[in-house]
Amino acid sequence: MSRIKQSWTGVDHVPLETESTICAIATGTQGALRGAIRMSGPESGPILEALFPSLAGDLRSARSAQRYPSHLVLEQLGELSIDVFYWPDPRSYTGQPSAELHLLGAPVLLEQVQARLLELGATLAKPGEFTLRAYLAGRLDLTQCEAVLGLIHAHSEREFQVALSQLAGGLSGPLKDLRQDLIDLLADLEAGLDFVDEDIAFVEQDQVIQRLEQAEQQVERLREQIQQRRGQGAEFQVAIIGPPNAGKSSLINALSDSEVSIISSQAGTTRDYVRSRVRWGDIAIDLLDTAGLEEVWGTGPRALAQERTWEVLGKADLVILCLSVESPTDALGLDSRSLAALAKCSRLWGIWTKSDLQPDWKSPWPLPVERIFTLSVQERSGLAPLQEALAQTVAAWQQSSLDVVPMTGVRCESALARAAQSLGYARQTCVDRAGDELVAGELRLALEELGQVAGTVANNDVLDALFSRFCIGK
Repeated sequence: MSRIKQSWTGVDHVPLETESTICAIATGTQGALRGAIRMSGPESGPILEALFPSLAGDLRSARSAQRYPSHLVLEQLGELSIDVFYWPDPRSYTGQPSAELHLLGAPVLLEQVQARLLELGATLAKPGEFTLRAYLAGRLDLTQCEAVLGLIHAHSEREFQVALSQLAGGLSGPLKDLRQDLIDLLADLEAGLDFVDEDIAFVEQDQVIQRLEQAEQQVERLREQIQQRRGQGAEFQVAIIGPPNAGKSSLINALSDSEVSIISSQAGTTRDYVRSRVRWGDIAIDLLDTAGLEEVWGTGPRALAQERTWEVLGKADLVILCLSVESPTDALGLDSRSLAALAKCSRLWGIWTKSDLQPDWKSPWPLPVERIFTLSVQERSGLAPLQEALAQTVAAWQQSSLDVVPMTGVRCESALARAAQSLGYARQTCVDRAGDELVAGELRLALEELGQVAGTVANNDVLDALFSRFCIGK
């Protein structure tokens, strides 16, 4: 056990004994065409030899993972064909000699074969114990273990892809270079402390401040990404906004090719936002149809709708402001505070709608925006360039965004905040020339917090919270 000496048993903080050989049915209980039983531990080989005597010689001589077709005679059920997969060394999921038995997925068959393994000396695995052993052996870090749980409970393709990316190291990667640079910086500072009497500087103070400032900014960006993307099921969020009756709902219906938003010539038909998920090939977008922007006073339904609209804008990855060529100055009807808030959106595009009413329309856009489009839903003109631009934007976002499974987001957000705080204290301490000893102390705290995020450092409470949610056999 390379990481911790004491770990989770499911109830109390009792030392987890990892030298036993565990087994469990690894597939569902409802029955299926195929099922699997998993086994892990030092006695996996001898137990397989006892269960399949005809394979004893092959199992003893195995030097790498192998598959052996075999069979087993079950009482009252007759002969059963079984594929035996055997990992004789630590190059397995758990870092131990392991095996999987693949057979027909009838629960009665799986239970009888599992019973035979238990009779031969295996013990029944606890929920999550296979993945916990993988963690203890250093095969997975904590974020990858959380990703395994995310895969198990994924309810959509997006959730599955997010968990799969995290399992492949999607979260650990961005931290690797940062942690290494901070470790190198700490080493330079401590080397300088060792030679303080000789007045040797291994790194200049200006460089220390600059590296600390860059690290603090990087941690803050990572924290913001995790905070924004923690809703694992969310796709790229596009908020469609504009004055009442600017054609927002018609645009969303055209983009989604369905009647998901209510359309009316009466201004203010949409009072709450409507979400529509659009797929174009491998690209998926959540279109959010919001209440029309307007200045409303009081606490009535219209005021609440405006409040909800501004909440949506704050969380959107892209905001598209629609203005009708019929009323091109509507956006200027908002007060200066609202216009300033629009300008602060992470990304803002502008669309002139209903261009069929004025085919030769040309007018400057009243607000600073990233891109401008002109279209007519009625004539379906101008939609293709908008769709192409959205697809390109989402593709770029998918390459750069950092999505995590919800459990990882909750755990990491506070750790990143503490890491950023320690880096800020270290930077200010360096600026104040309060001493490299204090700077080094804050750096150690920041590295410990980043270790929590990367999943290389964990305590029993964290392991309890994670592995108690697994099912048996995982």
